[in-house]
Amino acid sequence: MANTASSSMKIRVEELESGMVTSEDVIEPGSERVLLLKGTVLDSVMIFNLKERYNVGEVFIKKAFSAASISAEMRAEINIHESLTTLKDVFGSDDQKPITEFSKEASRQISNVTNELITSLYADDNILLKMHQLQSYDDYTYKHCLRVAMMSVTIGKSLDLPRKQMRDLCEAALLHDIGKRTIDVDIIRKPGRLTDDEFTAIKKHPQNGYILLRKNGSYNEDILNAVLMHHEKYDGTGYPLGLKGDQITYLARIITVADVYDALTSNRPYRQPWSVAEAEEFMMGGANTHFDYDIITAFLAAFAPFPVGSKVILSDGRVGTVVSNTTNVLRPVIRVTSFMGGEEIIDLYNDFKYLTLSIKSLDKREMELIEAK
Repeated sequence: MANTASSSMKIRVEELESGMVTSEDVIEPGSERVLLLKGTVLDSVMIFNLKERYNVGEVFIKKAFSAASISAEMRAEINIHESLTTLKDVFGSDDQKPITEFSKEASRQISNVTNELITSLYADDNILLKMHQLQSYDDYTYKHCLRVAMMSVTIGKSLDLPRKQMRDLCEAALLHDIGKRTIDVDIIRKPGRLTDDEFTAIKKHPQNGYILLRKNGSYNEDILNAVLMHHEKYDGTGYPLGLKGDQITYLARIITVADVYDALTSNRPYRQPWSVAEAEEFMMGGANTHFDYDIITAFLAAFAPFPVGSKVILSDGRVGTVVSNTTNVLRPVIRVTSFMGGEEIIDLYNDFKYLTLSIKSLDKREMELIEAK
């Protein structure tokens, strides 16, 4: 009989090992930000970030856990790190001189990464948690492309895309910013605001990537057009062609959503990352202007910040349970204990009397303190 989780223990970050499983959410010290969710299988990069980047002192870990589960998670970790290494070989570093061609061997490597990502995602949805380990201040183009591919495929899965279209989506997402590697290094790595001329050069990267991949000869029109159009906006205000609505290919519309969300939530030398709530609120606000409404809906379904069954703390201090999501995933339907006793169902989105009420946090430790009072 396989070993299963029995209880948890608190251990110092210095004693963590790859394969250990968190028994509680890991919270950033001094804030309410959730760094790792309960049930996350730790890897070496996560452990390093907890210690060196976030100064986390201790973590609650399951004492015993399934060996089969660890094996699957470690395979997923290996897949992600192998994919990252491959992409670094294909793209090179942003600090290196610009590239002028994309080889057939590079295409073969991209195809292998696509196979690994799609297989891993279908086998284990928790692979999405690995995206956070790829975010750092040395946020090179290849890391961003891997995260966007993981997110794009997840949205595609939510949209029930057929496997062949998923492959095209993944390859296009992995390569969507390859054109940036044709641009001067000083512009790409500039930490401050770009000049008008520098921004004009940056805005050429979709065409540059399209040309680079077309010369390679390994990619179909769906992939090429997705690379070309990933900065187009649904209302026609994007670039390079100013396309609108259905003029923008479906795969490009998916990648646009993943690309913008990743940009907002990633570290940049000149700003801190947006929170999940801030980024998702921005994305919802851009539905049918910057983004395709149906794709935003699929994105929010796949990345809902308050899943059904999760415990939340409201701005009035009450603790509730999410019972369903609305079209605004930041304002779900919640079951709470009313001030008069008994239960009350609160629809934060559709009931105007709760307009000023909001979700304060998803912090389990804070909830435990409140419930203990």
